[in-house]
Amino acid sequence: MKSQSQSLPRTAAASIALLVTLYLVIYPLRLDSVIGPLVDDAWYVLLGKALASGEGYTLINAPTPGIRPIAPPAFPAVLAVVWLLHGEFPANLWLFKAVSMAAMAGVGVVAFLYFRRHRGLSFHLALGIAGAAVFYPALVFMATATVMSECFFTLVQLAAIAAVERCAQADEDKNHGTLRCAAISGALVTLAFLTRSAGAGLIPASILYLLWMRRRSQALALAVIVALGAGSWVVYSRVHAPTHEQRLEQASSMIRPYTEQFWQRMAGNPASGLITARELPARVWSNLSEIVRHDAGAVAFYGVFRAIEPGRIVYLNRAQVWCSILFALLILLGYAAEARRRATFLEFVFPLSLSISVLWGWEQFRFLLPLIPFLIFYLLMGLRAVYVFFARYSAGLDESAIQRRLAAVAWFVLAVNVFYNFQFIQKRYAPAPGEEVKWHSTFVENEAMLREADARIERDAVVATTIPPLVYLFTGRKTVSMEYPYSEEEKWKRAGVRYLVLLSTEVLPPPPVETRHRVVYRHPGRLGLRIIDLAAP
Repeated sequence: MKSQSQSLPRTAAASIALLVTLYLVIYPLRLDSVIGPLVDDAWYVLLGKALASGEGYTLINAPTPGIRPIAPPAFPAVLAVVWLLHGEFPANLWLFKAVSMAAMAGVGVVAFLYFRRHRGLSFHLALGIAGAAVFYPALVFMATATVMSECFFTLVQLAAIAAVERCAQADEDKNHGTLRCAAISGALVTLAFLTRSAGAGLIPASILYLLWMRRRSQALALAVIVALGAGSWVVYSRVHAPTHEQRLEQASSMIRPYTEQFWQRMAGNPASGLITARELPARVWSNLSEIVRHDAGAVAFYGVFRAIEPGRIVYLNRAQVWCSILFALLILLGYAAEARRRATFLEFVFPLSLSISVLWGWEQFRFLLPLIPFLIFYLLMGLRAVYVFFARYSAGLDESAIQRRLAAVAWFVLAVNVFYNFQFIQKRYAPAPGEEVKWHSTFVENEAMLREADARIERDAVVATTIPPLVYLFTGRKTVSMEYPYSEEEKWKRAGVRYLVLLSTEVLPPPPVETRHRVVYRHPGRLGLRIIDLAAP
C-alpha cells in the first residue's frame, strides 16, 4: 500500500492537469466576437489604438482633437501592445480578449500561491478556491465576451495583496530585499489604481498595514512609489481635464469627472438625476441590501441567483433571498474569524474595497467580481467557524480533517461553476428553437448595421451615435455621442454632424428627428437600428 506522501504528488498533479484541461476547453469555447454592448470595452480598445498609433491618450474618434479621458490608462496601454502586434480590427479582437483570458489564468496561479503560502491552506483547499475563481461564470464572461478591465484588475489587485503581505512578513535583517519587496508592492498597488480607480483603497490600506506591522521603511518606500506613479496620473488628469465644450460634444462617462458621477443617482447617467449628501446613507443601505439579498448567494451558486446568459434577469423568490442572506452572514463570519485569528493585509483592504463599492451609484455585482477569490475564501472560513463551534464539544479538533472537508466544499463550488459554463456553452452552440443567446444575436444586428454605415457614409462625415467608439473602430468615421431622447440637434450642428447611427441591444423607439429627415437605412431586425441623414429632409 502506497503511503500518503507518495500518493499526494500524484493527486496534486492530476488535480492541476484537470484544471488546466478545463481551462483550455471552457475559455476557447466561450470566446466570441462581441464587443461594445457594455460601451466601456469599446472605449478601452479605442484608447489602446490611440496609444499604439502615437496620437497620445486621447479620444481619436472625436472631431475635436486632444480630448483626454478620465479613465486610468493602464489597461488601454496593455491593449496598445495588441494593436502593435496585430493592427487589423476586428480580426485582432480575439487577441484583446486573450489578454483577459491570460489574466484569469494568472488569477488561478497567484490565488493558489497566496492561499497556500500566506493563509496556510492545504494544497487542495487552496487549489479549489483558485479554480472556483478562475471558472466563476461572470469572470469567464468578462474575459471571453467583453474587453473590460475586470479580469486584468482582479489579477493585479490579487498580486498586490500577495506582494504587500510578503513584504510585511519578509526578514527585516535583509534590508535590501525588504526594500525591493516594498518597491514591487508599490508598483503593483500603483498599477491597480491605474487600471481601475476602485483600486484606490489599496493605497491607504497598504501604507497603514505596513505601519501597523512596524515596517516603517517599507511603508515609506511604498508611499513614495505610489505618490510618483498614481500621483502623477492624478495631476495629469486634472491638468488635462476636458473642457465644458468637449464634455458637451462627447457627453460620455469616459470624460465626466468621478466627482460629478459620484453624485448622479446612477453614475455616468445625467438623466438619472442627482442626490444630496443626506441621501448617501440611503444609497449605502440600498447597495448593502443588494449585496446581501442578491449577490452573496451568487458567490457559491451563480446559476441559481444570476442568469447564466448575459442580459437576462433572474427574479428571486423569498427562499432564494433568505439563502443569499445566509451566505452573506457566513462571509461576514468568515471575515470576522480570520481577522480575530490573524489580521493580514487582506483584512485591511477588504472592507475598504467594499466601502468604495457601496458608496457608488451603480450595480454592485460588477464591483464584487475582483473580490470573488476572497469572497469564496471567507465563505469557506465562515463554514469553518460554524464547524469548529459545534465540534468543540467532541473529542477534539483535527485541523487537517477540517481542511479536507473545506477542500471538498471548495471543489464542489468549482464543479458547480464548471457546470454552469458548460450549460452556457450548450445553449450557445445547440440552442433550442427561439432560445438563441441574446448577447450574440443582438450583436449580429449591430455588426450588420456597422457594415452598412461603413458602406453608406462618406469617409469625411461626422456621425452622432449611441456607441461612439464602436462606430469609429468599425468605420473610421469621426463620432460624437448621442443620448436619449436624441434631441440634441444644436449640439450636432456645432460638431458638424451629418449622420445618426443608432445602435442598441434593446428595441429602439423612433427618434424625433426621423420625422424630419431621411432614413438612409433601417435594419430589418427586431431592434429597429437605423441610419439617418440630417442633411436630407
